[in-house]
Amino acid sequence: MLDAIIANNLTKIFLTKKRRGRLPFTGEKIEIKALDGLSLRVKEGEIVGLLGPNGAGKTTLIKVLSTLIIPDNGTAKVNGYDILKEPVRVRESVGVMLTGERVLYWKLTGRENLLYFSKLYHVPKDLAKQRIDELLALVGLEEKADELVENYSSGQRVRLSFAKALVNDAPILFFDEPTMSLDPQFSRRIRNTIRWINEEKGKTILLATQNMFEADELCHNVSIINQGKIIVTGSPSELKAKILEKRSIKVIARNLSLNEIFNENLSNDAKWTIKEIDDGQSIMLQAIVEDEEGALSELLGMIARHNGKVVNVTVSEPSLEDVFHHYVKS
Repeated sequence: MLDAIIANNLTKIFLTKKRRGRLPFTGEKIEIKALDGLSLRVKEGEIVGLLGPNGAGKTTLIKVLSTLIIPDNGTAKVNGYDILKEPVRVRESVGVMLTGERVLYWKLTGRENLLYFSKLYHVPKDLAKQRIDELLALVGLEEKADELVENYSSGQRVRLSFAKALVNDAPILFFDEPTMSLDPQFSRRIRNTIRWINEEKGKTILLATQNMFEADELCHNVSIINQGKIIVTGSPSELKAKILEKRSIKVIARNLSLNEIFNENLSNDAKWTIKEIDDGQSIMLQAIVEDEEGALSELLGMIARHNGKVVNVTVSEPSLEDVFHHYVKS
């Protein structure tokens, strides 16, 4: 199987200015290394997931591979074309969906947006009209097709951006958070579409997401990226197997404050994830541990000391989300 994407030692540095007091854009210049010697290979016909926290470099990598920005060091080939020497051929080979408010033209309708981008890709007029009708139906925007995008909801814009990435029927697709802001119904529709275009049409897909369920369900391989570097790569099952000797502990408790927990020194060589739950009354404590009995005993004892109430305790094999927390230090 051939490589559809080869990235070698990609580095990208952005310059910004450090804040001084309350005034923005003043003070000394600082460097932000968005990509730090990153290397990646994606085989033809694969779905590869990029998992990482905000600011990890996922979107920057997609922009570099699609020739939207130029790397400071390193190079890459997409569909056999060098991103620096053959950028036009690279653009002809890819469909790109990026997050953000301005990836579409708000003063055009949804249909006009897709028609505009199909012209940029030199899609024949008759074929473009047919394909646009199909794509609008695919993302459930038939009734909104002739309304201005500025009147769309955030979820509708995400769906139109997804359709835009498919308008040129490219062999390689880059999706950046394709289900962000979508309700469960359309999230499932987008996931099913990604799976279909991969299995039935043989598209190679690079999928940047923070949705662990999505990555586990769709991806043949996953690369966890943090601070511009890829930390670990493997299939979801392989990554979970790396920490299979450990256990995932999750405890939901009430009548506790975050300050009380942070003042404790939870040991057992575990990295604890501690956060409030959406109900506004509960706190979740979660970790991957080797000694599940010792960690759970210590945790329940701490909760009892603070007169907290345990609502739920779950001990299970590690999930892909657990793998992510294991490798990415907060």
